[in-house]
Parts: sequence; C-alpha cells; structure tokens
Amino acid sequence: MGSSSYQARAHLRGLMRVGIGKRPNGGGEMAKWRDRAQGWLRAPGAAPWDLFVAPDFPEDPIVDWRGPDGQWGRGALRDLPEAARRSPLRVWTPAVETLLTVAQWPGRGRGKLAQALPYLLEEQLLADPEALAFSYRDTPAGIFVAVTAKDRLAAWRAALDAERLTATLCPVTLALPWRPGTWSCRFADGQWAVRTGTFSGFGAAGQLTRIPAVFRQALEEARKGAAGAVEGLTLFGGDEALRRLLEAELGVPVVPDQRPLAAGETPAFRLGETGGTVGATGRAALRALRPAFAAIALLIVLGFAHTLFQWVRLGHAEARMQARMTALFTESFPNAPVLDPAAQMRRGVAKLAAATGGAGEGFLAITTVASPALAALAQGALTRLSYRHGVLRCAVRVADFGALTTLKRNLMRAGLAVRVSHVMSHQGGVQALVSVTRRSS
Repeated sequence: MGSSSYQARAHLRGLMRVGIGKRPNGGGEMAKWRDRAQGWLRAPGAAPWDLFVAPDFPEDPIVDWRGPDGQWGRGALRDLPEAARRSPLRVWTPAVETLLTVAQWPGRGRGKLAQALPYLLEEQLLADPEALAFSYRDTPAGIFVAVTAKDRLAAWRAALDAERLTATLCPVTLALPWRPGTWSCRFADGQWAVRTGTFSGFGAAGQLTRIPAVFRQALEEARKGAAGAVEGLTLFGGDEALRRLLEAELGVPVVPDQRPLAAGETPAFRLGETGGTVGATGRAALRALRPAFAAIALLIVLGFAHTLFQWVRLGHAEARMQARMTALFTESFPNAPVLDPAAQMRRGVAKLAAATGGAGEGFLAITTVASPALAALAQGALTRLSYRHGVLRCAVRVADFGALTTLKRNLMRAGLAVRVSHVMSHQGGVQALVSVTRRSS
C-alpha cells in the first residue's frame, strides 16, 4: 500500500513537472493550483526543516535554514531550497518578541480559558491586550502561555504567504536543547535567548561583552525559589571567551554545547494559533464540519439582523424620550432656553463635585498629581495607562535604569506611593510597569 501511494505521488509530480513546469508571467490560476497540488502531495510524515529568522525580519529577508539530513544555508527567504518548500517548516522567531509566562486559572473548566488569559496576565503585560496574541499549553504543572504582538505575527505570516510557505511559528527560546536542573542560553543577532524549562524562558537584547541585568535577576530569583539553585548553564554557539564571561559574571558552571538548535525539539506553541501545516486528516475533519460551520454562519447572520433591529428600535425610543424630556423642560421653565437635560444633569453633578472637592482617591485625582512627572518623560515613553481599584498603572519605555529611577523619585516627591515591576531590558532600552497609588497618611 505504501509503495503504491509513493508511486502515485511520484507519477503526479512528473505530470506536474511536464504539464506546468513553468509559472505563467504574473502567477495566475495555473500557478495557484500548482502550489495547492504541491501542498496536498506533501508526505504527512516528512521530516521538518528549521528556519531561524533575525530580529529585523521580514524587513531584512535573510534567514538561516537547516534540513533534517544536515543541509544548511543562509540567504533570502525566496532562495529557500525546493526540498524545504515541499516539507513541513518550523520557523523559530526572535526570543524578545514573545513573553513566556505561567497563568493560574481558578476555574475547573477550560472552555473560556482563551478569553480569560488577557485578564489573568493583565499585570504582566506592557501593551494593550487587544494587540497581543495568546497561545497556551495546559499541563499538570500549570498553564504555560506565550504572548506575542499581533502585528509581528502578521508580518511574519505575510512574508511566508508571499513565498507560498506554510509553517509553524515558535519562539527560538524553546529551540534550545534543555535538561532539568540546568538552563540553556545562546547569543545571536544582538539578542540573548535563555531557556529555563520545558515551556519557559526569556529573551533580552544586549551586547556580547555584557550580561543583561534581567539575566542576573532571573538567576537570583531561581536561587531563592522553591525549585532550588540552577546546577549549571549550557552555552550554545559561543566561544571560550563568552563561556568564561558567563561563568565569572553569573557564578555558575557553564558548559559549551555544539549541538544544533531545535535538535529533537517539538514546537511547544503554535504562535497565534494559526501556524502549522494542516494534514490530510485535518482537512477531512474540516470537510465533515462544514454543516456546523454553515449553522454557525446562519446564527451569526441572524444575530446581526436581530442586533440591527434592536438598534433601530432603541433609536426611535431615544428620539421619543428626548422629545418628551424637552417638552417637560419647556413646560417647567418657559423662560429658560431649551438645553439637553442630560447635559444639564452632568453639569450639575460636576458643580457639586467641585464644591465638595471631588473624590480624592479617584482616577482624576491620582492622574492630576502624577501628570507633572509623567509629562517629563520623552515622547512615546508612556506606552500604556490603565486604572483599576485605586491603582494607576503606567507601562513605560525609557532609555536606561537611571531614567526609570528619576521617574520613581519624581512620583514619590509628588506624594504618591510607587511600585516598579516587570523591569526588562529590551532593544537598547528599559521597559517597566509603574504602579501608582495615593500615599496613606
């Protein structure tokens, strides 16, 4: 059976080479059908190829590739070998582009976990949750989550789509071979990638001659944690000078390892939940689910129609209520000009609040006190601002740790209680989450 299937695929490939060996100018339908046929002819059990992209990809289209039989190379994405185009691809993305963390889910069911992740990780995020993609792996040890910006995922996916490539995206942090009790690290393209567990690790921008502060901080926290101290560090792709620097700076044994990245590793996350090749079994399942998809589409259309009807009905009700309020106001105050009653109510509430001094612990009060210190930041340094339960959270990106210390000192001089967390060195700067509250007297 396997031999017949192989002969059939080989025969079809021969027909494709003879019948449509060259793409028409401009692509066209023939080229599209040729690419689709090649995708269907990919063997489900074929060994994958690994692609490693640089931090400035896809602006710089240069990638490193490695095949299952020792093939390797470097070049533009369009120069990828034909054998790689016919095989499953694993694209390992820059370490600093993905946050690897753990979420705690108090509920028993997992049905709404994907929707709850942005709120469970709210304190750790430095960007708007709506701009982030959450991928997770539920294990007995916890819910491991990978958080990546949607615009970066879209840029990577667009570059792959332009070359008609289908791939699984995963952070290069998890491409480092790893064993329990040790950490694995690598420096390449101006970035450090550190793997600390099966689904955990971090990335940091830095220099080859200087260990990032976040590296030292993470190692210190690991030493104080319940898991105990790290027994050693495995260095991939570094020389003897870098090994000695790590050993001297971090105070742990460092062992060099020349094994290739992603050796025997299976991508732990499919970033954005859209990466990866759908095999023949997956396509058959999708075809079987077509009636369900049609029913869901019908429900969506009906729901939209119902919402539109309610919107029109409420619009008419609002117009009637507005006319009634205006008539009542004119009848009660015939000599006064006709104003919006809702606006009058808001104006009156504002006047009462001004007379009593307003809420001293509210958002406006805290923002008023903190605004001089925040205004002293450089343009674009304040990336996100949120308020909840009396705490004003400011995600900032400053040039160095000195600027972060100056911001904290200015806020404290204004009479505020300040807490700085989630400090990360990133692309030549420092990111942090600054939480501000009114200082208790």
